[in-house]
Amino acid sequence: MFYLTDTDPHPEGWGAAERDAGYFGGFLNAIDYKTGKIAWRHHYVFGGGPVGILTTAGKLLFAGDGIQSLVAFDPAKGDILWHAGLADGVSNGPITYLLDGQQYVVAGAGDSLYAFALQD
Repeated sequence: MFYLTDTDPHPEGWGAAERDAGYFGGFLNAIDYKTGKIAWRHHYVFGGGPVGILTTAGKLLFAGDGIQSLVAFDPAKGDILWHAGLADGVSNGPITYLLDGQQYVVAGAGDSLYAFALQD
């Protein structure tokens, strides 16, 4: 969790992009908002990137994994439900949209966008 504390009108750095983060692996932690305790933890053996996370009302959590994959997790338990190998590491927080009754999730990796249709 990060907070902006620099009052400089031109702060240096990027939120959540720590220097030297991920070289020894990393974790995706799900925190129970009622207790503040970690509900589950996923260990990224190869490091997780400083990318965003998307959770959906359909009970999915999407994130990159540090080894060029987009991963769908069960947000209640942390189980991996699906993953797709990409040509580069995920470089943004995934987004979702609905078009003609079909829901899609989109993530950027390198100079490409990847779109996946979600099934009911």
